[in-house]
Amino acid sequence: MKKILMAAALLLSVVAMTGCFGKSSENPLIKGVIGQWHLKSSPLINDDTADRIDVYVEFKEDNTFDIYQKDMATPIYYNHYSGTYLITDKIITGKYSDGKSWGAADGYQASINMAGQLTLTNVNLTDDVSVYEKATIPQDVIGGSTRSAAVDETSHRFL
Repeated sequence: MKKILMAAALLLSVVAMTGCFGKSSENPLIKGVIGQWHLKSSPLINDDTADRIDVYVEFKEDNTFDIYQKDMATPIYYNHYSGTYLITDKIITGKYSDGKSWGAADGYQASINMAGQLTLTNVNLTDDVSVYEKATIPQDVIGGSTRSAAVDETSHRFL
């Protein structure tokens, strides 16, 4: 009987330790990016373009995303893009719903600072840095003034 109790106690210890180790290996970036973000800075935003470029992105738990983007080609309304993303270590990669990769072919180095800003740096072009802040996407952006858009080679994609 003592052997059975000792074996049970040992088994419980192993299960408990395995659960603790499993949690410590979880990538904090995965949970950190989930939510809605608003673009605050980008190499494409300057005094001449600030009123014509605006981007919101939502990263969802199911590894899908929605981008609402007003840009130089469509400064009056937002285009809606969707797709899937993957986080491996500190790199975020993604594909639009039509299968095309978003902006950086090899992904973006991602970090979230203490102020809650998400910084995305193009892996291949380190001067291509965009900074996002947590923000609720306004309802008029989501439904009122948007149109779904196909991704084509002339579309500028901020991700």
